Amino acid sequence: MWRSLIRSLLVLVVVSSLGAGCSGADPSALRAPAVAQALAVAPDYAGTIWETTGGKAYRSSNGGHTWQHVRHSTDDDGVAFGTKYAYLIGDDRSQIGDFGGLQTAPYRPTPAPFTSVSSPYQKTDRFYALDRKGRLWVSVLAGHGWTRVRARGLPRTGVTVAAVRDLVTRPDIVYVAAGADGLWRSLDDGATFHKVPGVSDVVTAALTTDDQDRVLVAGPGGIWVSNDRGKSFTKVSSRPVTAVALDPRNARLAYAGSGHELLRSVDGGSTWPS
Repeated sequence: MWRSLIRSLLVLVVVSSLGAGCSGADPSALRAPAVAQALAVAPDYAGTIWETTGGKAYRSSNGGHTWQHVRHSTDDDGVAFGTKYAYLIGDDRSQIGDFGGLQTAPYRPTPAPFTSVSSPYQKTDRFYALDRKGRLWVSVLAGHGWTRVRARGLPRTGVTVAAVRDLVTRPDIVYVAAGADGLWRSLDDGATFHKVPGVSDVVTAALTTDDQDRVLVAGPGGIWVSNDRGKSFTKVSSRPVTAVALDPRNARLAYAGSGHELLRSVDGGSTWPS
């Protein structure tokens, strides 16, 4: 009887650890519905993963094991999350829906064709976006209005934007991945940018408010991780990657899109499937 009870408890502990992203679990690779253009983890308690592809958008509520098409999505390039809604961008318009993937508002035009969008902390109405000309924009109304950001020093080759809120009394930290022009960082809400040494040819970056020291960047040459706010980077994978994401609630959970696979790391991006 006791042996059966112990076996049952062990099974329960293992299943719970895997579901919670225990650091002792192995990294894994899962089938993705399409090549990811952007990945983001919703700030809900399920840790729902969203993937945009430049076409349809998808969401997974079970760690990438199964995916559902987001209704009415057709050519979405990026996704960010506000206090209540998911915000999808594509071409020169945006779409607002709930965390469950249902469209709740009609399409809304954007001031320029956006290619990437990011929110700096959990459940905020503050968004940063990058347009096709590499210009930076900010909205404090969950995408209902946008203002150009000065972004002095930022090259016009930016591909994606990522942001994170530091202390509430300090400005947001904004990163822009600019392909062959490398990685650029702003410590003043996007007003000025400086190139980050140590990485090159990067097309995507990810940050988390659970650990503002951690920075994930990736591109055709692989994945790099920094644990000191971008002062130094370590290459952790040579797999070509088009999108990365960190869970905003759990810095141990990281995801990367590599071809038609979703790569999952349970130690904050330090190790990945080979």
